[in-house]
Amino acid sequence: MKYFLILLLCISGIIISDLNTIFIGITLSIIALIPIFRKFRADKKFLIICFLLFILSLIFGLVDFSSFQNPNNFTGLVIKKSDSYFVIFDGLERIYVKSDDLNIGLFDIIQVNGNFSNITSNSIESEFDFKNYLENQGITRQIYLNSYTHILKLNINCSIFNNAIISKLLSEKSIILVKTLLLDDVQHGGELETALASNSLLYLFSLSGLYLNYFSYKLTAFLKTYMKERKALLLTLLILSPVLFLNINSFIFKRLIINFLINFICLKLKYYDSLGKRSISYLILLLNKYNVYQFGFIMPLIISTFMTFSRLLFKRKKWYIKRAGSILLMFFVVLPFTVEFNNCFNVLTMLISFVLTPFIRILLILMYPLVFMIKLPFLEQILDLIYDFLIVLNIKFLDINVPSFNQFMIVIYYVILFIALISLEINFKRIYKVTTGVFASFILLYSLPIRNTFSSSVAFINVGQGDATLIRVKNKTILVDTGGSLYKDIATACLIPYLKKQRIYKLDAVFITHYDMDHYYALDSLKTHFNVKNIYDYNNFNSYDFSILSIYNLNSNYSNNVDENSRSLVLSFSIGGLNFLLMGDAPVEIEKNILKNYPELDCDVLKVGHHGSNTSTSEEFLEKVSPKEAIISCGVNNMYGHPNDEVIDRLENHNIKIRRTDLEGTIEYIF
Repeated sequence: MKYFLILLLCISGIIISDLNTIFIGITLSIIALIPIFRKFRADKKFLIICFLLFILSLIFGLVDFSSFQNPNNFTGLVIKKSDSYFVIFDGLERIYVKSDDLNIGLFDIIQVNGNFSNITSNSIESEFDFKNYLENQGITRQIYLNSYTHILKLNINCSIFNNAIISKLLSEKSIILVKTLLLDDVQHGGELETALASNSLLYLFSLSGLYLNYFSYKLTAFLKTYMKERKALLLTLLILSPVLFLNINSFIFKRLIINFLINFICLKLKYYDSLGKRSISYLILLLNKYNVYQFGFIMPLIISTFMTFSRLLFKRKKWYIKRAGSILLMFFVVLPFTVEFNNCFNVLTMLISFVLTPFIRILLILMYPLVFMIKLPFLEQILDLIYDFLIVLNIKFLDINVPSFNQFMIVIYYVILFIALISLEINFKRIYKVTTGVFASFILLYSLPIRNTFSSSVAFINVGQGDATLIRVKNKTILVDTGGSLYKDIATACLIPYLKKQRIYKLDAVFITHYDMDHYYALDSLKTHFNVKNIYDYNNFNSYDFSILSIYNLNSNYSNNVDENSRSLVLSFSIGGLNFLLMGDAPVEIEKNILKNYPELDCDVLKVGHHGSNTSTSEEFLEKVSPKEAIISCGVNNMYGHPNDEVIDRLENHNIKIRRTDLEGTIEYIF
C-alpha cells in the first residue's frame, strides 16, 4: 500500500506547482527503485541507470533552454506535423510554423527563413486555447514562413496516410468518428464535440491511449497462452504498429512505445512489479518536462493506478458487485477531468459510459482494417448510427453545473478518495465511515450553488468581437446581448460553458440591445441549448424590476431612429454599490439625447459604446458621466481596428481605468 500512497503524492504534485517535474520525478523514482532494490539488491548497474535517469529528468525539468540561432532563420527537426502547421526543434527550443505544405514531413530537417514573434491567443471565453496548448508543449514563439530549405528529407508524412484513410469514407459522420477515435483528432467546436460535451461524455472519446493500452494488455495476455511473453509482446507491437504510426504525432505514440521497451527490458531482468514498471516509463517521459501538462500523461496515470487498486479491492467480491464497484470508482476517479471538459457532471454518465465503452472498443476493432485501406462493407452504416445516437442523446437535464476544480481542490479530492478506499480495503470501519462522509459532503457542497445565494456579480464575457454581459443578483440572472460570429457558435462554445462554470441553470431574461450580428446572432442557439425564460429588445423594453435590481433603458427615442445602432438599448442599473451604464452601440447623437434627458446621470463603470469606435464615447459624455472604469468589449486584432486610438486617448485624459476583454478576457465584478 505504501506504493499507492507515494503514487498519490506524485499525482498531487503534478498539479500543485511549477516544481511539479521535480516532485513527480522524486516520487516516481521512489516507486520504481524500492521494489527494484528489494528484489535486485546486488544489481547495482540497474540502480545506477535509474538514478541517472532521474537526475537527467531533473536537469531537463529545471533548465529552460533558449535557441542560439540566427534571428532570421531557424534550423531544426520536424517533431510534429499537422495539416495546418508543424513544429521544429533544434535540441533547445521548439518553434511553431503555420504551413499546410505537404512536402514537409515528420522528422525532416529543414531551415526555415522568416520573422519571429511571440504566439498570441485569439480564444474567447471557455474556448479551446491554442496558445495555452502550445505553451504546455514548451512552444512560445512562432516564425512566419517566407521560405525553407530541406537539409534532410525522409518523406514521413502521416497526413498523407490519414487523408488516404479518410478518402475511403463517403459519410461525413463516419469521417468525424474515425478522426476522433482512430486518429486522435477531435474536431474542436464541431457538432459531435458539442453533443458529447453537453452530455459530459467527451472524456470517453479523448482516451484513445487508454483504449490502445487496453488492447495491448488483452492482446499480450491472449498471445502469452500460445507463446513466450517476449514473442507475445513483439507480436502485439507488430499488430498495433499501424495504428501507432497514424498517431505518431501524439503523446499516445511516445507512451506506448516506451511501455513496450520497458516491458522488454524488465523481462530480461526478471522484474515484474507493475507499479515500478509504470513509474520507470513515466520517469523517461519526464525527460521532456512539458509532458507533465498533457492529459495523456496525468489522466492514464491516475485512472490506471486507481483501477489497479480496484482489482485488489473487489478481488473476492461477486461479479456483479465487482462490475458495479468498478464503474462507480471509475466515475469518481475521472470526475475532476469530466468537470474540466464540461463544467458539469451527470449521474447518468457512469451508466452511459458502462454501455458505450465496449461499443467504442468494438468500433476501434472494426476501424482497424482502414489502416490497410480496407473498409468493411457495413462500417459506415454502423458509424452513422452511432453518430446519430450520440447527437440525439440528451441526458443534460440531469447535469450538475460546477466550475473546474482548482489545483488545491484536486489534491484534496484525490487524498480523500484514496483514504476512503484504503480504509475500505483494510476494513477500518471508523475511518471509512468518516472519509466516506467527508467525500460525499465535499461533492455535495461543491455541487450546490451556495455562492450564488449570497452574492451578486456583473461579468463582461469575452465573446471576441461582440458584446455579452451577464448580470446576476443572487439566483436571478440576466444576459445583455449574446455576441455572434459567422465562424463559430458563440452560444455552445462560449456562453453556455461560462454559465455552467457559474452554476447557472437558467436565464430569467435575455436583453438584445439591437440587431447587429455581434450582439444577437447567438440567440437562436442559446434558446435551443439553454433554458431562457424571457427575451426583450427595444420593441418591448423600457424598464425591468425584480428583487433588489432595477434596470432602465435611457434611450427612449428608439422609434424615431432608422439606424440600428441609434435604436440600441442603453441600460443603467446599480449593484453592489456601483452604478453601471451599458451603452450598446449607441452613437454620439444618442449620448447627447441621454445627457439632455438625464442631466444628473453618472456612473462608476461604463461599458463603452460600439466596442471603442470613435462614433461613440464623446468628450462631453465622459465629462458629464465621469466613470471610474471603462470596459471595452472587442476581439483580438479585429478587422475594425477597435478600440479607436482617439477613444483611448479620451479615456486616459479623464484618468479613467481602461479594461478590455481582448487583453484581459472575461471581466468580472463580484459583490
